[in-house]
Amino acid sequence: MLVDPTRLLDDCERAWREAGEPPAAVREPAAAVRTALVLEALVAYRLLADHSDLPRDTVFARWPACVVHTVALTGGPEFPRLMAEAHARVLAARPDLGAHGAAPESAGEWSRAVDEAARSLGWTWRAPTAPAATDDPAAPSHSAAPPPELRLGPGAGSVLLTLPGEPDAGDWQLSADGEVFAVRPPYWALPGSVRRVEATDATGTTHVSAVVDPDTALLAFAADGHRIPSDEPFPAAEICLLHAGTLQTEGTDPGVVELPTPYGWNGWTLSRVSLTGVTRIRASAAVPGSWLDVAAGRPLGWEGGATLPWLMGDDGAPVWHRPPALRLPRRAGEQDGRLWQAEVRRPGHEAPLARHTGAPGARLDPWQDVPRPLLGPYEILVHRVGSRRRRRLAAFLAEGITAEPTAEWRLLAPHGGLAPARLTLGADGPVTASAHTVAFSPYEIAKTLVLGDGVRRFAVEARIPHSEVRLELGGSPQTWSVRPLDIDATDLAGESALTVRLPEQAVAVTPLLALVVEGATLHTLRPERRTRTRRGDLRYSLAALADTVRDCVKAEVRLLVAGESVHVATVRTQPIAEDVVPDGGGLLLRGLRHPGELTARLYAVFAPWEQPLTATVDQGGRIPLPSAWRSLGPLIVHLKAGAPTPTAPGWPHLRDRDTLVLRRSPWTSAVDHGTGAGVSKYLAGHGALPRGTDAIPYQWIVAARGRDLQACGARQTAPAECRGALADAGPTALTGAADSALRSGELASVLAGSGLAALRIREVADPAAVRHVWRQAPLCALLLTAPLLPYLSGDLAYEVGELYPEEAELLEEVGQFLGDAATALLAGHVDPSGAVGRFDAQTRALDQLPELQQQAVWRSARVIPRGLLDPDTRADAAWQAFRARRDLQYHAAREEFRDGLDAVAIFLDDGHPDLAQAFHGRDPGQLHGPGEAWLRIPQLSLGCALIARLAAAGDARAAGLERGLRHLWTPVASHAPDLTAVDIALAECLVTAKAVHSTG
Repeated sequence: MLVDPTRLLDDCERAWREAGEPPAAVREPAAAVRTALVLEALVAYRLLADHSDLPRDTVFARWPACVVHTVALTGGPEFPRLMAEAHARVLAARPDLGAHGAAPESAGEWSRAVDEAARSLGWTWRAPTAPAATDDPAAPSHSAAPPPELRLGPGAGSVLLTLPGEPDAGDWQLSADGEVFAVRPPYWALPGSVRRVEATDATGTTHVSAVVDPDTALLAFAADGHRIPSDEPFPAAEICLLHAGTLQTEGTDPGVVELPTPYGWNGWTLSRVSLTGVTRIRASAAVPGSWLDVAAGRPLGWEGGATLPWLMGDDGAPVWHRPPALRLPRRAGEQDGRLWQAEVRRPGHEAPLARHTGAPGARLDPWQDVPRPLLGPYEILVHRVGSRRRRRLAAFLAEGITAEPTAEWRLLAPHGGLAPARLTLGADGPVTASAHTVAFSPYEIAKTLVLGDGVRRFAVEARIPHSEVRLELGGSPQTWSVRPLDIDATDLAGESALTVRLPEQAVAVTPLLALVVEGATLHTLRPERRTRTRRGDLRYSLAALADTVRDCVKAEVRLLVAGESVHVATVRTQPIAEDVVPDGGGLLLRGLRHPGELTARLYAVFAPWEQPLTATVDQGGRIPLPSAWRSLGPLIVHLKAGAPTPTAPGWPHLRDRDTLVLRRSPWTSAVDHGTGAGVSKYLAGHGALPRGTDAIPYQWIVAARGRDLQACGARQTAPAECRGALADAGPTALTGAADSALRSGELASVLAGSGLAALRIREVADPAAVRHVWRQAPLCALLLTAPLLPYLSGDLAYEVGELYPEEAELLEEVGQFLGDAATALLAGHVDPSGAVGRFDAQTRALDQLPELQQQAVWRSARVIPRGLLDPDTRADAAWQAFRARRDLQYHAAREEFRDGLDAVAIFLDDGHPDLAQAFHGRDPGQLHGPGEAWLRIPQLSLGCALIARLAAAGDARAAGLERGLRHLWTPVASHAPDLTAVDIALAECLVTAKAVHSTG
């Protein structure tokens, strides 16, 4: 009987999707026959696609479940042979497919494709890889790099994403909720709470790391800092929990100790919790009913052994000098017959160094068969016998190494820095250290050592626990420092605080914080009473100092502890420096007022896409410049007290008084070559704007940052010309936005000003290209995906099953980006957050409050990362617009602004009642005078977005009105970009729902 290959693949695709992930092995001969037929059909269609000049990977995208199950059921070692035989049979039956030299099938290509196919289906299954063909367990394998992992950084001061590989291997491209970063190994410090991070290594392999689940609002970390998976019960042991809101438990009351919040995680709390006796736990900010279970029985983990608290690996992992034993997990009532297997490997290597099997709860020595000496990083992969799901533990070993410090804790020195200390190292075996004694000067907190055994060498970090200070501004924690902090007096009026970390025994008598001016103590502060925090972490609210320092040029903040007066901060009421001028081979700060450590970040005005240059300012105020930066034209210099922060900096704010501009600087060369050099030349006033696909990302950046570039000396017509070029490029411009690395808000301002927000997209011609845009520029990807949005409405006329798999993938991204509110809107329901973002009487009252109270009202927004249309995100966008109300008032007070609002109202009232209702819902009501015109900004923003998306849907009258409103919408989008992004997405959902309802 003949079998139609298309029907075979479609039937198997449906059946295997319903069955879920593939089983561990094939047991039925019929399944083997069916799998062989599917493999042959897939190979045939790939050859046919190649013959028709189509991408071969379209076959993988159309039948992803067939690809996964075929690779799984044919068996790893046998798969290349079976694939070659299928390839030969197809060519024998259809010689014409090989007439032009058909390329052979690659097992590696199939392996990468099956991983992508499984990920698109939401499966955790991955293609098996062959063991490394080498007898040297330390030799690098040819397998893909291990995926990045989330962990707590050293001292729990940050949340890190560890990046495998060497720094010289190339940058990783990271996309955190659509915001793009270029990062080098070994790790990246998350700038705050995000839902997921997509990390692409130098080979092009993409790994997805889920970070915050908005439903649970809780992350768990083991004692060694590694993350505990959220899809399995937490161990009944002491762990660290990073959570939004308070902790709620069932069972025994846990012992909770609050630790300082990691860098950037504003509104979150880090707690050290003992879960012994606890049965369930949740964060109060989580959705109702989202309890997380605690495992009863023995958890998986290390037992025994000993670590050196003064040495750690490059990701902050502890160094074991006595190897620990491994305790296998055991659930309550679990039978001994369900065996566990543990494999010891080197990270990035497939060949196991040792393999052990044990009963649940057994204690194993995983190192007994591992070649000695034990040195460097190892990982233990633990799984049930016969199961594919594995759990991973990591350990850095340095067998026989000893370390002895001169002090258990380094205290702050009275005049800055830390008390000097030494660390003495010894070796009781073949493992040796590169230095016998490590000396720490006052401003050194860590030094790098190399441990070796004559064959291998591994770098570790030597560090002695120490005191440090940290500033909080607006409720957001900054980085820890051992140097006296620099505090701008204007920041004291906000929600500011200073945290001092001391050894617990040092706070038997409460230390005071004193404000000292010219030797006289004007004010003293006591630490906040926080009974559940670590005793040595003292937090002092600084708001009470704001009025005292107002008339002082400079004041010192000193810590009075143990009979010492320690200088911990300087408060200044003036800018760090008055001006910046060229000085030989560098720059010179004039009127420098900051005596301590100072960092300068330099941005090239004629190359705003380049990463800023970070330089340390010397005591004389001089900033050294590399030769390449001396001829780049005008420079923006942003000054910051202290050392550089661990996160990549964004574009600076020119109105910040610590941001200086060097306008008169020669331009003779560009940073790079090719199209970027052409755009730099154009910004400098030489030549025309480069056109073409390669120039589109640069045009986006210039259009988004045009006002600042104009103010700093760039060609005055550049922003308008770039917006025009993007409008001419059409859909190609939206695709090219993926390479601009701009935030959604920055993209929104350009979409409004260029008219791309009204661009009509009739079909999704290339879903694979749009999928890439979703990772880098999700707001533009939403517009490109607009033709498919009716399939999210639930209307019977739009059946999701009609779509190709790659089109359905795009719709999954819509929910990730917009959130749950989008589903309700597209289904035609009332906007669940329609009142959020409106300026009304409550906003008028907020305008009358002091800055500190304004921040207290809004500070909870975006604590938990949610979709663009969820209430917290909308509130945050409205807060940004509220902060810019003084600038927006200038535009809103114009007569043509009121005319524009009237034109939108008339248009929507005439035939679009549902849209008109949303528009009038933003009406602030009766104003109390012309000075409150800014209250109507959110209404105009939504009105312009609705008109633009109606134009994109094919309404010719709306297209004409959009062109007339564009000059009003552009400045609003520039000052309130996040509000514009929300309104474009909201308008798209409302217009799509209206179209579906009309046709239905």
